Amino acid sequence: MPEMDMVAIKDYDMQVIGSFLHCASRGDKVGLNQMLLGGTSPDVQDYDRRTALHLAASEGHASIVELLIQYNANVNLEDRWQRTPLMDARLYGHRDIIRILEVNGGRDSFDERPMTIRHEHGLNEVNIDPSELSLEHTSVVEQGIFGESKKVKWRGTWVVKTIIKTQKSFLETKKWFAKEISRLRELRHPNILQFLGAIVHEDEIVLITEHLPKGKLSQILNGKVLDIFTSLRYALDIARGMNYLHQHKPHHIVHNYLCPRNLLQDEGGHLKIGEYWVQLMYEKMYPYQENCKGTDISTSMVKPSTDTKRDLFSFANILYEMLEGRALFPNVNLDCTKLNSAESGSFEPKFRLSRCPIRIQQLVKDCMKEEDSRRPTFAAVIVILEEVYDSLAIPGCPSVC
Repeated sequence: MPEMDMVAIKDYDMQVIGSFLHCASRGDKVGLNQMLLGGTSPDVQDYDRRTALHLAASEGHASIVELLIQYNANVNLEDRWQRTPLMDARLYGHRDIIRILEVNGGRDSFDERPMTIRHEHGLNEVNIDPSELSLEHTSVVEQGIFGESKKVKWRGTWVVKTIIKTQKSFLETKKWFAKEISRLRELRHPNILQFLGAIVHEDEIVLITEHLPKGKLSQILNGKVLDIFTSLRYALDIARGMNYLHQHKPHHIVHNYLCPRNLLQDEGGHLKIGEYWVQLMYEKMYPYQENCKGTDISTSMVKPSTDTKRDLFSFANILYEMLEGRALFPNVNLDCTKLNSAESGSFEPKFRLSRCPIRIQQLVKDCMKEEDSRRPTFAAVIVILEEVYDSLAIPGCPSVC
């Protein structure tokens, strides 16, 4: 079967594609089967040419892989980085899926190339050719907390270019840059913003990420109270993305700056987590930075932390704001002094506006416990959110489930 091109992708509604890939990523076999029965092609791709098989192979959902193959999914479609589903299964060590794909004709890419780095006039380019960035009709966008971001076109697709200053020289930066960017490009999940590549130029790092035109969670909220179903759906998006980052192998990834300003909405109405790369670059970019107050990237960064439980506190703060229309700790992630003070404080979240299920109230409290060792994991959070969401959809189930 020939590889689908971008023209074929446009024949499908992007919301349908988003929902289909989301089902594959979360292991929703029932939902995926319903969409397949309804006529959705098993080979639809997002704009990175990722298929449901790519996502299922990455996440370890063997039953989803088998279902897609039953519907004659092409097991050898390559994404933008010339990676096949079999390559993703190998990358994440899912042996059962490797066997399934191999038996059904899966192969590694014949065109697997290492990340290219070229040097020209003080420029270090990693998989993004600067000449391919069109600045025509560019505009400033807000897609997070750090750096200066603009919407530009890359290979005919709108992307976001974010410029970040570094305290290290170009020669120092290029030694570690390729390794870190290669690591970021391997991260793929429906609920994290896609990192496409980057460029180093003198004392600047230019990051290229996908552009999501539907805005940020902070714009959706804007002091409003969201209904319980929307709040739980968004909370699940955040928890699934964070669980992916926290369980990443061989090293987990801590965000430390999770807030409504870097939670972005895709075409299907789901949230994606941005700026998860900031903490990865902290020590390399700002080796002399001691303070953590301010508003730009060089002066507002929380000191490096490998503690995943801090992200649970931020998550609870966001969930509370969705339910109550206000954050318990506004801008807490912009100042590490405030964050540390908030985490060590003794308080009891009060739910005054929302008719929030008791289990959700308790979840918020558990995620904000003073002893971070007593906070749940995002895997546990997902279980609770899914159970409550499903129970609310059952007629006659009380709102205190």
